[in-house]
Amino acid sequence: MHIEAFSEGKNLDDPEANEDQFLVLPGRGYAVIDGVTDRTGHRYDGKLAGRISSRAVQKAVSAFLLAAGEAVDPVRLAEAAAAAIRAAYERHDVLEIARADPARRFGATLALAAHCGDRLRFVLIGDSGLRLNGEEVWINDTGLDLVTSSLRQEAYRLVGEAGGTPDDKRRIGRACVWHGAARLHPDLKPWIDEAALRTLYARALERSRARFPMAPEADIRLLLDGGVMTGQTRFQNNTDSPLSYAVLDGFDVAHPLVRIVDRPLASIRSIELFTDGYFKPGVTPDIAAWEAAFDEVERLDPEKIDRYPSVKGTIGRIRADDRTVVIVRF
Repeated sequence: MHIEAFSEGKNLDDPEANEDQFLVLPGRGYAVIDGVTDRTGHRYDGKLAGRISSRAVQKAVSAFLLAAGEAVDPVRLAEAAAAAIRAAYERHDVLEIARADPARRFGATLALAAHCGDRLRFVLIGDSGLRLNGEEVWINDTGLDLVTSSLRQEAYRLVGEAGGTPDDKRRIGRACVWHGAARLHPDLKPWIDEAALRTLYARALERSRARFPMAPEADIRLLLDGGVMTGQTRFQNNTDSPLSYAVLDGFDVAHPLVRIVDRPLASIRSIELFTDGYFKPGVTPDIAAWEAAFDEVERLDPEKIDRYPSVKGTIGRIRADDRTVVIVRF
């Protein structure tokens, strides 16, 4: 067995701000955990909410695997992780605030490979991914971020057409993703007025409807209206929409949205677990290849506007996202 792991935070000048974690317990299990960046910007004793949640989940999953033996029940696993995040809420005296307001909740995604006797069980909660034998890719992603990122794409386009600078496009694009486009937010001025906002919204709606023909238009509009701050939470841990998603946030997880994959151990040559800071997998199952793929994405689309659309892009020494990969070769 050969194991490699790598993690780097998005802010190259603040490595302690990395909200990703990984877990390696040979013979028991392997995981990557992506802490969700707090939408409100709150810190807790100086710590980012995503870092608190990812660390809590890492510890809970480690304890669960060490106690579970060959019986890795995804429901009990999710319950253990939820309990760890609730304990973090209690430590910081925000449990009732988080219960009442999903925007104030900590959150984390999980991609886990667990040994279960002569087989491996893979559990995906949220959009961290899995690749088996260098070819079979599983990403439990409903594509919700592509709806909000369409606001950013269209903002870049409109501001560019109006003669805005790269900094103008970044600022307006971020404001659109964050606040949505239901009304003219002060941060959109002077480049976006009421007429331009209507154009931006119509273009983003058209783009999103074409991308997600099976999603109700009302769901797409909820995301475009409220953006990340107020639109996205409507889809968290429920099965109301094709765009709904699972996340570990200290409360009930929508178990139908949890992906479970079982494989005979003898059929697995390699496991690659990765967070969504990697927009493209490596050609081969090794860190050098994954980092080469990362470098290619950064060269082709650093802003994450074109080939690899996202709600965030690379700006100077701040990358679009933290990234982590764990690779196991048998």
